[in-house]
Amino acid sequence: MSFIKSSSFNVLYTKDLLKTENFYNLIGAELLKSENHTTTVNIGDFSLHFVKSDSEPFEEYRFIANQESYGSGNIFYIEVSEIEEFLVLVQKAGGIIKSQIKDNHWECREFLFEDPNGYKFAAYQ
Repeated sequence: MSFIKSSSFNVLYTKDLLKTENFYNLIGAELLKSENHTTTVNIGDFSLHFVKSDSEPFEEYRFIANQESYGSGNIFYIEVSEIEEFLVLVQKAGGIIKSQIKDNHWECREFLFEDPNGYKFAAYQ
């Protein structure tokens, strides 16, 4: 058994697809696909597939689309080349800064933020 890299991805839900697209565009993510109820952005080596929460067609997935569970227990790590510039981009894009830039335990500098949906990120250099 092995994992198929080209077929593995993350699905996240959003109440406001346009706000989500705008945020990720402003922080420099690559917009890969945008349709009426989904958008896909690429950040470094991974893609985030956002689905408009009220458009989830499958009953068994609707508990995940519940806005109260957005961002619970997950954190996405993004390596950036200029952490100070990226912090400014996140702030200007409407991200919520949860910690200022600091030295972490593995000899990198990082800060924590949330996107407009409440998903958690650590940006590091």
